[in-house]
Amino acid sequence: MRRKNFLILSIACSCLSALIFLLGVWVPAQYQVPVLMYHSVAPYSQEPLNNVRLGQFEKQMAYIKNHGYKVLPLGQFVDGLKAGKDFDHKSVVITFDDGYKDNYTSAFPVLKRYGIPATIFVEVGHIGNSNRFTWEDAKEMSASGVDFESHLMTGAYLPDLPLEERISQLTESKRLLEVNLKHPVRFLAFPIGGFDEEGKMLVKKLGYEAAFTTNRGFDRSMKDVYEIKRIRVKDSDFDWQLWLKLSGYYNLFRSSKNPF
Repeated sequence: MRRKNFLILSIACSCLSALIFLLGVWVPAQYQVPVLMYHSVAPYSQEPLNNVRLGQFEKQMAYIKNHGYKVLPLGQFVDGLKAGKDFDHKSVVITFDDGYKDNYTSAFPVLKRYGIPATIFVEVGHIGNSNRFTWEDAKEMSASGVDFESHLMTGAYLPDLPLEERISQLTESKRLLEVNLKHPVRFLAFPIGGFDEEGKMLVKKLGYEAAFTTNRGFDRSMKDVYEIKRIRVKDSDFDWQLWLKLSGYYNLFRSSKNPF
């Protein structure tokens, strides 16, 4: 009996050791650079669910800086992704959507103070409108290293648009950004994260090198650079919530949504 118990214990220990070994190999291989998604940074916002108050935003940027995270420019991240690069496990990318005025008045000074690169996916047709930054604001931010990419002309839901309107929104937003800011536009963020296969093919055909969504689509690997997932940051994200979203494993636990 004692020998039988010893044998069972030995087998159990061997199985546990094998499991720990496999997890030690599998888990690190699932790491994905977190691409954070912000919208408005203001005391109050027309989009309360997408708003992070300035004080909270500064705390989040200070956390990233003080805890040794490496903030990658978006282009460097995409280039590395395409090349199959193994990123440092404390890497992160920071993006904004839409183009709110407070990205210039509130977020931009914080980013400069901490030396943090960021990308704004801007609804180009709304630049200069009420509560949106102006072309002059964008030029100042661009001169300081903020990257500007397309969020279409109006932030329209791409799968609902007829083909002619899709082409117009994709080409005109890209053209106007390149003409006004004097730098190539390489990337697109799908408004509301929505896309379909036809839209992805069109985005690629029209010269975009990658496209970003939210948690839509079923590719968790980031192998398809035309549906790179991003992580929404909330006003309440701090301590363990922010750490989890920065961990590189957050996407493993998110439920996937239909792409459109």
